[in-house]
Amino acid sequence: MSEFEAGIDQRIELVRAELAKARADENDYLEELLISELESLIELAERNDLDTGQMKQVLTAETGAIPIIEEPGEPGREPQAG
Repeated sequence: MSEFEAGIDQRIELVRAELAKARADENDYLEELLISELESLIELAERNDLDTGQMKQVLTAETGAIPIIEEPGEPGREPQAG
């Protein structure tokens, strides 16, 4: 693991801890800011060709988002009829 990747992972863990505290304090505004920060960290990781699969799972868990299952075939393309 590179130093950059370790730094991203460490920052994600800190944001998650801050997020738990914001939720315990019922601070909705801070919660939204921290979720945005998680999203930004994931985007930064993607731009630097890091594997973000696990990071996206963390974001999904923190937001309660329902994952979207893509259609079989290439992403962004409509399946062709037989």
